Amino acid sequence: MAKLTPDSFVVRSDDFITSTVDNDLVMMSLEKGVYYGLDTIGSQIWEHIAKPISIDTLCHTLTDLYEVDPTQCQADVLAFLNELLNEEMIHVVNQAAE
Repeated sequence: MAKLTPDSFVVRSDDFITSTVDNDLVMMSLEKGVYYGLDTIGSQIWEHIAKPISIDTLCHTLTDLYEVDPTQCQADVLAFLNELLNEEMIHVVNQAAE
């Protein structure tokens, strides 16, 4: 499976039941029967990838919302999204209307 880049467009999978508990997002894969939990930042990313978005645009949005170094943000977001991709929680798409 190819690694994501800042130019990649991603969208979250619809195969999850989600609920918010104490500002964290708890999710269950309908297909796998596995539970996942996302903290506040992970939940924010999950909300932003409801529609296809480039990782570069997502990082710009996050650096506008939080005091974070853009380079560090990009590295952290890429690592997080690659984990989600490995778990089949997101899909890579060719393009999007941002």
